[in-house]
Amino acid sequence: MPYSRITATAVDTAVLGEPLVFRHGKKANNRIMKSPLSEKMYKWDEHREETLGLPTEEIINLYSHWGNGGYGIIVTGNLGVDPQCVGEAGQGIVSLENTSSHSQEQFRRLATAMKSDGALAIAQTNHVGKHAITNYTNSRGEKHLIAENIKSPLDLSTAELEEKVFKRFANAALILYQNGFDGMELHSAHGMIFNQFLAPENNRTDEYGGSIENRTRLLLDTYKAVRKMVPETTGFMVGVKLNSRDFQECGISREDIIKVCELIENAGFDFVELTGGAMESTVKEAQMRQSTIDRENFFLDFVTFTSEIFQKTVVYITGRWETANAMTASVNMGLTKGVGLGRWSCSEFDFPKKLIAGEIFSCPANKFSPSDFGLHKMAAHWHMKELSDQAYNPTGR
Repeated sequence: MPYSRITATAVDTAVLGEPLVFRHGKKANNRIMKSPLSEKMYKWDEHREETLGLPTEEIINLYSHWGNGGYGIIVTGNLGVDPQCVGEAGQGIVSLENTSSHSQEQFRRLATAMKSDGALAIAQTNHVGKHAITNYTNSRGEKHLIAENIKSPLDLSTAELEEKVFKRFANAALILYQNGFDGMELHSAHGMIFNQFLAPENNRTDEYGGSIENRTRLLLDTYKAVRKMVPETTGFMVGVKLNSRDFQECGISREDIIKVCELIENAGFDFVELTGGAMESTVKEAQMRQSTIDRENFFLDFVTFTSEIFQKTVVYITGRWETANAMTASVNMGLTKGVGLGRWSCSEFDFPKKLIAGEIFSCPANKFSPSDFGLHKMAAHWHMKELSDQAYNPTGR
C-alpha cells in the first residue's frame, strides 16, 4: 500500500515545543513523550539471573534513534525489579540479582543513547505480581523455569512487601540514578502489582487493604522507599502510570479515583502518565461540551478532573493521538501538559522533531483497523526490529 498520513489541517504546533519543568528541578525540552512500549530485546538467551534482562546492542541501537527523534522525555518499556516476577520473556530487568559492573555499563550506555539529543531518560519499572510467567522458551528452543507457585502479592506479609517490593524498587532507582537515568516511572496500570492492591477485591485487614487510602498505600510506600534511596534533592524524577480503564473495569468509584489522584499529587510524584481512551474523539467531545461534560464519557470525565487535581504533578496523556490539532487543543484547553506517543514512535522515530518544526500535522496512516490491536502491535515490533539493526547515523547511511 502507498505511504500516506492521516488527513489533518495545518495548525501552529509551537505550544508542543514549549519546555516542561518538573517539581524537583528537571526540565524537558518539549511536551512530547515517547511512551513505554514492550520491546522484548533484552538478554534472555542465557538463563542466569546474573545476566537475565540486561540491555543488548539491539536495544541500545533502538533507543539511539528515539534519542535523536526530538522527544522531550523518553520512557523505556518495562524493566522488572524481580527476575521471578516478570510478564514476558525479553523484557528488561534491573534487580539485585543482575547488578554488576557490566550491567551498570550497559544501562549507562542505554541512558546515553536515550539522551543523545537532550531528552530526559526515564525507565519504566514494574512488578507484575500474580501475573508473573513461570517459564519461557528461548530462541534456541530451550525451556527454562523462572519460578514455581507464584504467590499473590495480596498474601504477602508486611515484612515480605518490604523485601520483595519496596527494597527492589529502591534498588532499581539507585542503579538507574547512578548510571545516568533522569528518573523512573512506577507502572500502576494494566494489572500490575499496584493495580492489584488498588482493586476493591483487596480485602487485607492491615494497613494495605480495605479503604482506598490503604489500597493506595503500597504505591505511596514504594515512592517513599525510592525517595529514601534517591532523595528529591538529586532531581531524580519519579512518575506513575495510570489507566482509566483499570479503574472502570475494577468498579472503583469516581470518588475513590479522585482520592487516589489526590494522594499521588500530595506524595510528590513528578509526573503521571494517563492512558485508557482515544484522545482524538475525547478532544472533539470536550470542545463541544466545555460547559457540560458528558459524564457517560468515562475517559473525558477522567482526564477533566485529573487535570484539575494534578497541579504540581505534570500530566502526560497517551491515547491514540492522530493529529497535531488534537494535541495542541488538549494542551490549550488544559486537559494535559504533555502528549505521549506509543506505536507511532516506531513507524516514524523522529515524528516529534518534524511535528514541532511544523513540517507534518498527523501520524502515518497504517491501514489497519483501529480495533485490530494484534496487527498494530506486530507492526510496531517489526518497525522496532528494523531500527535496532544498527545505531542511529545522522547521515542516514
